[in-house]
Amino acid sequence: MAQPKFIFRLESLLEHRKQVEKEHQRRVAEIQQQIQKLMLDIQETESRISSENRALAAEKLVGTLDMQYITHEKRFVGNLHMKIVLTMQQIAKIEQTLAAARAELLVAARARKVIEKLREKQYRRWREEQDRKDAALMDEIGTQAAIRGNMNSREILPRAGER
Repeated sequence: MAQPKFIFRLESLLEHRKQVEKEHQRRVAEIQQQIQKLMLDIQETESRISSENRALAAEKLVGTLDMQYITHEKRFVGNLHMKIVLTMQQIAKIEQTLAAARAELLVAARARKVIEKLREKQYRRWREEQDRKDAALMDEIGTQAAIRGNMNSREILPRAGER
């Protein structure tokens, strides 16, 4: 006899909720990548500022000073500082988006877990019912075997008495 199979009626809903959660995970990862890219841009800009300041100090601040070049260089470095500030503001906005995306991910994960708990509960009930049915079937088989054994022994006893 074929073993019965557990069927969860909300399996498609569970799969849908898993997909929704994965989409939210991807969204969070994309936002984190955006932040990482901007952080890398800031590091590169800071590195550029340092190298510009070193170059200015090593080459142009020795001997005759070219004030036009120094002014241009300081304006350029000032623009790089402004770029860093603007990038940090952009990161702050993206981090707000990240917080919202994480909250949505948390909601999606909870929704999935609710359906998984329901599935586990239904499976446990189904398993208990199957175990109960199996025990009843085994009891029935044992009862039938005992009845057959009693019938066979009754048939044997009168024959033994006839001798």
